Amino acid sequence: MIAPVAEAPPRSAECTLAQRPDYKGLHRDCRQTKDIPLPHASGILLQRRCGCTCHPWARRAS
Repeated sequence: MIAPVAEAPPRSAECTLAQRPDYKGLHRDCRQTKDIPLPHASGILLQRRCGCTCHPWARRAS
């Protein structure tokens, strides 16, 4: 039996663009720094925080 692989959280638009050589400085402009819950919903996220490894929480989780 093969264990399911945990999918990495998606990156923000800023961190996705920062993967290109000319845009490395955009990592510091990332605004997806925390999970945003859907109002009046239990456990449902409106927006996940950025999964880029430039952030301390992403480095800890990996």
